[in-house]
Amino acid sequence: MAVLTAVVVGVVAGVTLLWPRDDEVVAPAAVVVLGGPAAERTALGQALAREHDAVLVLSASAQWFGRQVGLRCGDDAQCIDPVPVTTRGEARTVAELARAQGWERVAVATSDHHTGRARVLFRQCLGDGVSVVGAAHSAGSWWADAYRYAREAVGVAAAITVQRAC
Repeated sequence: MAVLTAVVVGVVAGVTLLWPRDDEVVAPAAVVVLGGPAAERTALGQALAREHDAVLVLSASAQWFGRQVGLRCGDDAQCIDPVPVTTRGEARTVAELARAQGWERVAVATSDHHTGRARVLFRQCLGDGVSVVGAAHSAGSWWADAYRYAREAVGVAAAITVQRAC
């Protein structure tokens, strides 16, 4: 049984990562930019928030990137500091904020390699009212890209099994 479970989790994680995809974004009340070292995420989040006339929410390091382009917490965006400062913590924090604000639909802006794990974790907390969109990450070495995707594969497997967000 343990072997079968490991195979199923491995296949699901592999499929999720081998074909990262963007969801269709349909009338979100808020666009959440996940933390992480990627200015591309903030630019994508800003564009989506403008396009859909949605509240922009910046998490953790996304706040730093937001300040670099003139965004101010409280004025231009709602800023959150999830605990823990992980995608899992972000999903939990955004779910609480969505309940408090009455948001039924939320879009999540992240990096393209991270869409699978973000989708799993955010849907655990918010259900089907989540759309995940990935920005192309800065080109890196093949070694850095291999590490990113391997880390995401492990993260998806963990998110499905032992490290669920909600």
